[in-house]
Amino acid sequence: MKTVLPRLFSALLLLVFAAAPAAADNKDDGKAMVRKMADQVVATLADKSLGRAAREAKFRQILGQNFDMGTIGAWVMGPPWRQATPQQRAEYLRLFENYIVKVYTGQLSTYAGEKVTVIGAEDDGEGVAILTNISDPKNDRVVPLKWRLRKAGNQLKVRDVLVENISMSQTQKREFASVFQQRGGTVDGLIAALREKIAELDR
Repeated sequence: MKTVLPRLFSALLLLVFAAAPAAADNKDDGKAMVRKMADQVVATLADKSLGRAAREAKFRQILGQNFDMGTIGAWVMGPPWRQATPQQRAEYLRLFENYIVKVYTGQLSTYAGEKVTVIGAEDDGEGVAILTNISDPKNDRVVPLKWRLRKAGNQLKVRDVLVENISMSQTQKREFASVFQQRGGTVDGLIAALREKIAELDR
């Protein structure tokens, strides 16, 4: 027993000291990722020469590089995901990405010089949360945003964004659950509703 305890203690120390740099790296990597993403979004929004299609294409590229869209889409769909066929899942995820691109590109089209400032990072379960503020000079207002990041392969990607502590993924999940029930409680009904909403956004 006397020889086992020191070995266990040494093993625990190694684990603690090995984990500390990884956690620090995640925070630094996460802050760098969010800063770069914010700069890309601001540059896209500030470029008034871009038409809607070009702006959507750039936003889709930024989304694909930085957001874990497959995981987000499945989580937002909720329980119906388990009953969906592979074909339904693929079509839903395609439409879900299109819907997010169009909704947020439209909302961000009112950009008027707001700036994103990274103010810190904190441990967040198996990932890291990056804390930022958006300053709105027009309305003399600061809005806090928290970016929840998780590893997807070897890269940190966004799983959720909290705006003033309100989860965007949770909000979207509630909306989709309501649509699912309104459309007869079927996956095809939800997919049809997404197609209709995208067509409406395109008008």
